[in-house]
Amino acid sequence: MAPAILGTDGLSCPFVIPNHDTPLGDVLPRWSASHLSHPAIIVTPKTEDDVVSAIHLAKQNGFRLIPGGGGHGTFVPIDSETVYVDMKAFKSIELDKPSDIVRLGAGVLTGELLKSLAADGRYTTVSNSNAVGVVGSLLGGGTTSQNGLQGFMVDNVLSFRLITAEGKTVEASSSSAGEELALFHALCGAGHGLGVVTAATMKTYPIADLGLSEDKIWTRTLVFPPPALKDVAEAFVAVQHPAGPLNLQITFLRSPPGTPAAGSPIIILSATYYGPSADAEKAAAGLFDASLVQKAIKADTALLPLSRINDGLEPLNAHGGFKSMNAARLAALKPESISATFATWLQTTEKLPDAGRTAFVFHRFDPTKLQSNGATQQSKDKFVEGRDRGFTVMAVPWCYSPDSWGKLAAFVDEVLSICRRGDAGAARTLPNTMKLGADLGELFSDERVRELQRVKKTWDAEDVFWSPYAR
Repeated sequence: MAPAILGTDGLSCPFVIPNHDTPLGDVLPRWSASHLSHPAIIVTPKTEDDVVSAIHLAKQNGFRLIPGGGGHGTFVPIDSETVYVDMKAFKSIELDKPSDIVRLGAGVLTGELLKSLAADGRYTTVSNSNAVGVVGSLLGGGTTSQNGLQGFMVDNVLSFRLITAEGKTVEASSSSAGEELALFHALCGAGHGLGVVTAATMKTYPIADLGLSEDKIWTRTLVFPPPALKDVAEAFVAVQHPAGPLNLQITFLRSPPGTPAAGSPIIILSATYYGPSADAEKAAAGLFDASLVQKAIKADTALLPLSRINDGLEPLNAHGGFKSMNAARLAALKPESISATFATWLQTTEKLPDAGRTAFVFHRFDPTKLQSNGATQQSKDKFVEGRDRGFTVMAVPWCYSPDSWGKLAAFVDEVLSICRRGDAGAARTLPNTMKLGADLGELFSDERVRELQRVKKTWDAEDVFWSPYAR
């Protein structure tokens, strides 16, 4: 029998001490079961005072505290010594149109923010999953389909409000000074484990300024069978200088249940353009090439409301099974690497029947805005590196057995290594797509890692908060 948890009498908000006989998904729904077991206690704070009480409880018991928003962090280990603080009650979204900013609570999901802002004719940089927490995305850098227009999510964050390990409230921003400024910079891209963020403030932009046709985002989608792979890869890489509003993507997946040829491998080449349709068709002219289109099973051009731009990925938001998102950011990518990745993905998903929902994504955009943002006083010290890289390749392994999960981990390492061939820079990824126990050198330079660990010791000397950087 586990010893009694001290300090629960100091909690004035809902909490649960999970019974190990109860299925974990019934008490702690998260996107993936990887690195997940029953926590010591789940606390659902309603106020910042409740957060302070949870911090005190963690200290009393020698537990590590982990806050959760959308529940998608697959590199976060949750176990019997974890105080899991579910921030789902912090749902406020306050738009200040005259100042072009929005303040949002730590429990706000991407889809909620996207739709709320769109209803007021605004947008900001958000991830491509409606179910992901906005604050969690910010703390790990925040790559988006607006990279080429506005940069990463952290380029658009103005402040964080957080509760420290000492139970103090800090409003850290680019106008802070000393250690609070160093904290703000670390929160912008390497913020996991530095405190409990309760709110963040971000820049917003008028949708009208995009000049959209019918106030909708232009999209183009082509679906191909495997024999067209070489043509798809060459068309993807052939776009030498993507326009800022353009995003190109290749996705490998198997046709979902209920579709013709369910389970068969397919290749999707898609594009979105945050601007006028006429400009979009010029920027993505290669996706209309007759020799390419004739090899497609399906080819569609459509206009989507900005509020629904992530809706097509809803099937990937399903809970259950072992999953992760692991990526490499590249300055160069060869068509041969795309083809080799497909062959490895195909072979792996054929050998592991329960891994059929495993997907692989290649994303391409113009990195010019990332670079110009990185040169500004406001962003130069934020924890984002490799701003010259306009390719992101992402493995999304998904299976249901521990044995398959181990084999998929080897698959991820292999395909990311394949994709990095021919890329001259040091290996880089964003923190939100790292693996548990990842080499920190894949995230930041040695100098940055030392600074991050210094900031961690300054603000959490007792390691109250779990952190991937406290080594």
